[in-house]
Amino acid sequence: MNEYIEQAYKEAEQAFKEKETPIGAVLVKDGQVIASAHNLSLKDIDPTEHAEMLVLKKGFQILKTKNLSSCSIYITLEPCLMCLGALINSHIKDIYFGALDEKKGAFTHYQVSPSVDNISIHYLEDKKCGEIVTAFFQSIRKK
Repeated sequence: MNEYIEQAYKEAEQAFKEKETPIGAVLVKDGQVIASAHNLSLKDIDPTEHAEMLVLKKGFQILKTKNLSSCSIYITLEPCLMCLGALINSHIKDIYFGALDEKKGAFTHYQVSPSVDNISIHYLEDKKCGEIVTAFFQSIRKK
């Protein structure tokens, strides 16, 4: 497993413990982790509190810019349309994600072109990243 997707996965595990949808994200610049985050949309009752959105906000504050063209993002799950829009507008260089999102994924479900706005898209096919989301929703359904 890629070291950065592993860090994003640790964020997803933390979200699971907090009874949040277990998705994590890590922002990387020049081989250094700038920020990491996980979903908070259930706790904060805010559907925009996705891991990607939160890690971008942290990155903007830390780097003091909204232009992240020298950064890459590692996400445990394929981004949704909202998050992809924010990533495009931040001029992110690379998007790496571990698992497909058949229901809400921008590339899979909505079939957005992976060559959007000169961003390189990388699907890492990490089963663990998808399994934690499945386990989370199975645990909710049992209750």
